[in-house]
Amino acid sequence: MNVESADVIRLIEQFLREHNLHSSLDILQRESGVSLNTVENVDDFKDDILKGRWDAVLTSVMQANLPPANLTDLYEHIILELAEAQDLVPARALLRQTEPMDILRSSDIDRYLRLEQLLSRTSFDPRHAYGDSANKEMRRGAIASDLVAQVRAAPPSRLLTLLNQSIRWQIEQGTLSANDRAHDLFYGRAQKIRQPKAVDSAPDKLLATIKLPKKQHPSSVAFSPNGGYLATGSSDGFIELWNFRTGKLASDLKYQNEGAPMMMDDSVTALAFSSSGDLVCSGATSGKIKVWKVKNGSSFKRFSAAHSQSVASVCFSNDDAQILS
Repeated sequence: MNVESADVIRLIEQFLREHNLHSSLDILQRESGVSLNTVENVDDFKDDILKGRWDAVLTSVMQANLPPANLTDLYEHIILELAEAQDLVPARALLRQTEPMDILRSSDIDRYLRLEQLLSRTSFDPRHAYGDSANKEMRRGAIASDLVAQVRAAPPSRLLTLLNQSIRWQIEQGTLSANDRAHDLFYGRAQKIRQPKAVDSAPDKLLATIKLPKKQHPSSVAFSPNGGYLATGSSDGFIELWNFRTGKLASDLKYQNEGAPMMMDDSVTALAFSSSGDLVCSGATSGKIKVWKVKNGSSFKRFSAAHSQSVASVCFSNDDAQILS
């Protein structure tokens, strides 16, 4: 079996995207000519379209190599919905400053001018915009079907998963020792681990006290692997990351500063960080499980029917590719 160089590039591109290295990802895609052409979750991607979460949709399609006709239909519909909501500034920006609309202007000037005229009107007529035989929801459904047929979702953390599988295979073949506690993947040799000289002692100093609002109490807690954050899950569904040394919310997370923390629909009964510290998994009394990106607070994965009852505990596998609950 031969490994295609394009597949190796896609593995690296997925790693860059999952670790929020978007500039490096853009450069690699541009220089290699190889597009990742995946979305993180096809069902979530379709749901974002059907519910009109256009910021999330546009972020997803930026990483997918979609046909120009599909992109034109998508951008045209977003412009129509923005016009309906009287958000004319972003609507004009999409129409006049994006590549799909430049292509439309070159290929179908009448269709382009129809959008320009629509944005110049003081009132919005849905029948004129969407047609007599369609409405906004029907258009969303048609676009969702077309785009879902063009994209795929790859399992997460494929590069790390394959590297871990390779190491396990080498251990089984005897080319690596199972007694090596750490392996330098780049140099291909075992790492020397220095044993700490200090002896652990019982804690005897209070660093800080975290106070939650009245009628709210923590139902789960977890430390990040590097000790940078303490995560708390509360009875009302909030998931917050704290500086445990000061007892205050972590100030380096923009979404928390803006009052938009991660949140479940029910009491959070279980929390766990990935080994990289980039993800945090939460379980609730409803049986739902979600995986969040720590850096931006977005929901990375959703398992709506993980359990029929409350989730008691969660944890990541060593390669962060699976979750045990």
